[in-house]
This record gives sequence, C-alpha cells and structure tokens, in this order.
Amino acid sequence: MDYVVTAGLRPPVDISKLDPLQQEGVVSVLDHQLGRVEGVAGPEEEDIDVLDYRIEVGPDGSTVMLAVDAPSLSAAENAAANVLREILLDSQVLEHWTLTHSEVKITEDEFNESLAAAEQHSGGQLGEADERLQAEIEDAFEQAELPESESWRTGPGGTAEARSPSSESPETENWRIRLHELSERLRAFPATAFDESGSDEQRANLAAGALIHAVSVVTDELFYDELALTVNDATADGAVGLLVLEELPPCYQHNYDARFTRSLLLCSAAVATRLTGTRWQPPRCVAEALALRLFINEARVVLEATELMSWDESAPFFDSFAAQACPDNAYEELFAVETIAVDRSDAPEESVTGEAVEQRLRTRGLAFDQWFNKYEDAGSGTGQHPYLG
Repeated sequence: MDYVVTAGLRPPVDISKLDPLQQEGVVSVLDHQLGRVEGVAGPEEEDIDVLDYRIEVGPDGSTVMLAVDAPSLSAAENAAANVLREILLDSQVLEHWTLTHSEVKITEDEFNESLAAAEQHSGGQLGEADERLQAEIEDAFEQAELPESESWRTGPGGTAEARSPSSESPETENWRIRLHELSERLRAFPATAFDESGSDEQRANLAAGALIHAVSVVTDELFYDELALTVNDATADGAVGLLVLEELPPCYQHNYDARFTRSLLLCSAAVATRLTGTRWQPPRCVAEALALRLFINEARVVLEATELMSWDESAPFFDSFAAQACPDNAYEELFAVETIAVDRSDAPEESVTGEAVEQRLRTRGLAFDQWFNKYEDAGSGTGQHPYLG
C-alpha cells in the first residue's frame, strides 16, 4: 500500500532562524540526496520503495513528505525515518540536524477501509489504538498543507501524477509569474529558440525564465561545492554531498578540486553574462559548454519542482535551445567514458586502456587539461581569464 509520510527536520539549537539563502541551500541538499534514493530495506528485509517526495523549508526547519510503498503503516514510518537519518549522517551540511517526527498521512478512503476492518474484527467496538489513530488522521486532514490532488515533486524520470490546470496551487502560479518576468532577462535569444514553430510561446517563455533562475541556483551551489572541497582538501571522487560537481563527467572526478571549481565558476559567469547580453556567442571551451549544460539541467529541475512542466515535457524546448546555443556538442562524449586510469601500475592492462581513452579524448580536444583552452575559431576578440591559464 502507498503511504504518505511527513517528517520534520530541525537545525541545531544554536541556529535561531534560517535566512532565505540558508533555506535555499537546505532545499538543494535535501533534493540532491533524496533524488538518489529509490528504496530502503524494511524491518523484515522486505523492499520498501520510495516513490516521490516533497520538500518545504522555512525559518525553523524543514518538512519532508515521502510517498512510500510499504506493507504496513509502521513500516512506512520507519522506512522514511531511516532514509532521512542516513541523509543527515552523510551530509556535512546537515550532520547536526535532528529528525523530530515521522508520521503517516493516509487518504480518507484508506482510513475508512482500515476503520471498517477494525470495527468488523472487534464487533463494532473501536479499540483505544484505533480511536487514537482516528483522531490523529482527522487532525492530519484538518492541518494538511497539501491537498490530495496536488502532485509531488519528483526528479528526472519520476512517476508523479500529472496536475490538472484547474488545480494549480498559488505557489505554482507565483512561480509562473516569476519565470515569465525573468524570461525578459534572456536577451541573447528570442522565445523561438525554445520553440521554433512558435506554437507554444507561453511555455517557451517559462523555459527562458527557468534558465535565468537556474543561473543563480547553479552559482550558489558551485560556491558551496568549492567551500566543501577547500575545507576537506578533497576532490569530487572522495567527497560526499556535493551539489553540482557530481553532474559533470564522472571519468574525471579525481580532478575536480577546489581550484577547478573556482575555474568553472569563472566560466559559468562568462556564459551567464552572454545569456543576458544582446549577442550570443557559443561556448568557447569545454568548461563553458559544461556550464551551459548545468544551467539547462537545473532549469528543467526548476520547472518540474514548481509543477509547471514535467521533465519529459521540457525536453523538446531545451533540446531546441541547446542546438542553437551550443551546436558543437562533442563534450557529450565525456559522459560515455566510464573511467580514466590515473596510476594503475598494479593493473597494466587497465592502465593501457585508460591511456588509449585519454589519447582519443585529447585528439578531440576533450582531455581534462584542455577544458579551459579557448577554441581558436571563437573569433570574439576577448582573451582568457588569467586564472584559467
């Protein structure tokens, strides 16, 4: 049976209130971690699937709602609690946060079915536990912040039910207005860049606004990743809880350190500046192309998170945009490379294979030490930032 579990997370006692930037950061961390969770083992080793989730953060902490497929109410509560405890333990940002509660909210139909079964079993008399459950469920429905018809936030490829336009929440409508306003700042491209036919200008404008919003999100997350790597003197392959760097080609994770992250920040800033300019110039190096890719992926997440467009629905809009903004997509080959050997003297065959892959990438200008080299045919008349040398 599917259950909706509501859990509360609270910051350490020495944090009185979370400011807006901290709230946004908490959402990003939880979303990144929960998006990787597919299931959890129950108390009797049965598999409990985590179907979808929703995150809400305020000044006093966070509320996380998980949809789980569990054999019983208690199993659902325990599974959700275990998932969130693991996330708190694994996250350097949230390691001192606490789980305050993990409770099930079920639908009225499910409650009535359980109630009828309990009455039949007890000859029409409710036990003390059933009466307590009834009171708790009624209270949950009175205080629920999310109506049952409201859809869930899901990650790429999620299975959330579609929302009908008539049931759009005030929050979603506010996002619609905000993204339409932000779309005006994408001056380097017309709306037709997202929709060549011009048949869906409203959604094309939403995509443009989401792209501008994504720039701010990715920039903040890059600053977070840079700080995490600096403090721990680590690279991405040995760090936990990074927000952006894990979306880059995995074959070079051992090279993503703090200095690399600062370099990527500079490249992403250059791309963002050109997006708001009057004349677009395609990415001048691999790093700029990857930065644009990060913006596009985050924009699609924003549209899905605000329930304005599903991941699949946004695909054609951003495919159209990417084809015009970055015609040379050779960098996509990097995501098909599983690993590149650094020093495998104990396994010479793998080392030779890694060297062959590295050489092939180098001939295509995709080797890691070529990522910040400006393309010769850029023709912009601008130089390279000294930090990227």
